[in-house]
Amino acid sequence: MNADFGMFYSMIGNNAQLYPTTDVLDTFIYRNLRLNGDVGMSSAAGLYQSILSTAILLVMNKLARKHNPDGALF
Repeated sequence: MNADFGMFYSMIGNNAQLYPTTDVLDTFIYRNLRLNGDVGMSSAAGLYQSILSTAILLVMNKLARKHNPDGALF
């Protein structure tokens, strides 16, 4: 869910031809805020990413605890 922003942005930059194939949520949020000045959309996308990542973390941690109790994070 989380990509290396620096790697993707240095590869894509402002090249709109590469957006359909290389765009990730981090670069979408940054570009939306920088080019459009749309703070609401950028904040909503960042919140969505945070909530989804937390949910995935909790589910995977529960599965890890069920499979191997010593392998869980918390």
